[in-house]
Amino acid sequence: MPPNQSPLNFFTSTSAYSRLSWPHYDLGFASGIAIFFGGEAAVSTLALQPLYGRTGIWHGWYNTPGCHTIAWEMVRTLLRGPFSSYSERLTLSLGLDGKKGPKYIASHSGTVMQHTRHLAYVLDKSDCRSMGCEPVDVGQRHSPTPMQLIIMDFKNTVLTGDDTLPPRSSRYSSLPIIASIASIGACATCAHVEDWSSFVMILLGMISSGITSFIMSTGSVTLERLQPADGVPPGDGMLLSDNRIVILRGNEEDVNAVTKGKLRLKIKGGGYTLLFCASIALLQVTLQLIYMPSGSPTGQLMFLLSLLVSGGCNLYLSAKEDDVQSSALITLLNTPEVKTYQTNSRTTAAVLACLALCWKSSMPATQVLQQIVPIGPRPWEALSEILVENITSRSEGFRYWLRNDLSDQEKQLLTELIGDAHAAYDQYIQDYGGR
Repeated sequence: MPPNQSPLNFFTSTSAYSRLSWPHYDLGFASGIAIFFGGEAAVSTLALQPLYGRTGIWHGWYNTPGCHTIAWEMVRTLLRGPFSSYSERLTLSLGLDGKKGPKYIASHSGTVMQHTRHLAYVLDKSDCRSMGCEPVDVGQRHSPTPMQLIIMDFKNTVLTGDDTLPPRSSRYSSLPIIASIASIGACATCAHVEDWSSFVMILLGMISSGITSFIMSTGSVTLERLQPADGVPPGDGMLLSDNRIVILRGNEEDVNAVTKGKLRLKIKGGGYTLLFCASIALLQVTLQLIYMPSGSPTGQLMFLLSLLVSGGCNLYLSAKEDDVQSSALITLLNTPEVKTYQTNSRTTAAVLACLALCWKSSMPATQVLQQIVPIGPRPWEALSEILVENITSRSEGFRYWLRNDLSDQEKQLLTELIGDAHAAYDQYIQDYGGR
């Protein structure tokens, strides 16, 4: 590049030279097809807007691919059966609700739910750091089945209905700025080469996407739950999946918010607003498909670059959807107290779960233990006896013994299990023993 030539002039002159060198090379077909990619990522990114709160109104102002999928999801929301409200259908279409959570076992009533609802799914899949806590390593033995255990205490009542606390998240909230800058730069380049057709099409994409994102960001997320009967016992229990256990401790109605709660997204104008969003998204796709092939090679290249950057941002945010949802929805649960443990074996996690659910209740430790690990073999049976004795006596130090009727191999296994249990017991007493 000559020293007195600006980067923009150098780029446009290079583009002009390229146009002369390859006269038969046309980006029109590519620019027309590109707008139809990235639909799922675009919908996923749109669904995150109401979780960012008021800061979300500045998101989405960029030319993005996949608007045809957004239009289709809006139309499908309007066309779904009349037996549910538009807010229920909208959350399902955007993926804010509807995913099945892990198995739930209530420690007091013994109720077993094979599948829970969306909030439980988010807690099971979330990164613990997104909930504001660092995992504590427990245990020394390295096992092929490490597990993570989360203890969640509902100290404050979970508000529901119109009183629902608004979800808030700031994770990756600055990323859409990159896409916006790329689209603005693409518009500026088109204006510099006087390709006003491409300029208008990129600007149309920015405005269309921005308006839809603005509308979604001003929507309110509410939590609907079932009201339990009077006199029900505490709702303590655990969400159990292959590599994580989430202990829920609190009133039945607060635990119900996680296991049975339904999320709803309400926007002003309801179905009419959805129809408006679908119309402008469809208009954007149609006009870009018609007019972009007539743009200059420079304009078409800028259009493709704006789609590439915004599509990449959408794809990244879509991959981080669970992180954003978990950090936002933990505020919706009125900020419960959370502790996280990274255990080196499934036995350590099982013992921690027993302590969390049985230490201050009459719940048999064996009943919790058998849901996580097999207690049929004699070493496991001996471990459960030791654990029950320690919990019943509320011993400050872990006491154990070896049964004489075990073989040498069984005693060796029991010794390893006792080491795991001892580490879990000491950690729980340290964190919760004085409460």
